Amino acid sequence: MPTRGGIEAHIPEHRKAPAAEQPTAPSRLVRRRFAGTAGLLAITALFGAWLGWHIGGAASVRDFDDAATALAALAATLACLRASSVQNSELKRFWLFLSAASAAWTIAEVIWAIYDVALRTPVPVPSWADLGYLGAIPLAVCAVLSHPAARRGGRRQARAALDGVVFATALLFLSWSFVLGPLWRHTDLSSLGGAVALAYPFGDVVMLFLVVLVIRSLERGDRFELWCVLGGLVAMAVADSTYTYMVENGTYSTGNLVDIGWVVGYLALALGAFGCDRGREVARAPVHAREAPLGSLVLPFLLVLVALVALALKVELGQELLFSDWVMALVLTLSVLARQMLALTDGMVLSQHGSSQR
Repeated sequence: MPTRGGIEAHIPEHRKAPAAEQPTAPSRLVRRRFAGTAGLLAITALFGAWLGWHIGGAASVRDFDDAATALAALAATLACLRASSVQNSELKRFWLFLSAASAAWTIAEVIWAIYDVALRTPVPVPSWADLGYLGAIPLAVCAVLSHPAARRGGRRQARAALDGVVFATALLFLSWSFVLGPLWRHTDLSSLGGAVALAYPFGDVVMLFLVVLVIRSLERGDRFELWCVLGGLVAMAVADSTYTYMVENGTYSTGNLVDIGWVVGYLALALGAFGCDRGREVARAPVHAREAPLGSLVLPFLLVLVALVALALKVELGQELLFSDWVMALVLTLSVLARQMLALTDGMVLSQHGSSQR
């Protein structure tokens, strides 16, 4: 009988290594995501500090802002292309469309930098850069629509659609109350500049609605990349609305702190692509409903509360409540009620299914 040492002598060296020295794919993925998140936070902190402290003066801040924003958009483009090359056929189109949208944003940022840095002239409104910025919106919409989770039907998809309506309506209501509404009343919409100014926030709302729909349509599990995409689009939506407001009031210039929103948005897209799992299949929706988590039940009511606070704030500031304000508030309330009714009936179905199994 061979001894223990004799057996070990025939074991290849690579199989003798302890398990701790051979990290599994999930552990490598976690470390990659952690490193990417840390990098995003570090770059954002550096960018914000440079802009906030005006390091090097106004010209230095402008040049740094333009270069960093364009590089962040380029990083998102390359990361999405890399993700499309390692994903299966289901997700390949999603990342390809998203890389095309990021490429359009990159071209727009380069055109903006040419105005700012090379020509040393104020960027006109509208400008050639707006073709890239606005052209990225339908490409991003196509990306989300091409995601497999966006093509599922049934009650789960209906509830996901209502979640998207609630989220998008709440965001549109806030943007309309403090940015879009005043612009709508004081902007010449017959001009190209007025149409472009209002196109950004409305396009952002459509994209956010679709991303929330996809996230809520997925089976519980790994949604890291989609949360990054959603976070990036939210950051860009806030930046777009703030930029639109400042441009119409003549208070925007390159180097403003609002530019942090675009850098964070591009880097969040890059992080989602960089942290996606290689060759991962999309989790399928379950046959039977699952009990909804507490946060999923509470969040819609929080959004309604935010809308009510916005209404109260408008009244307190002496602003007139328009018909559109009441319509959006009504749509938000009815969407939340319909969504919660679906959650209630799904819970009843789950209880009946559990009882029948027992």
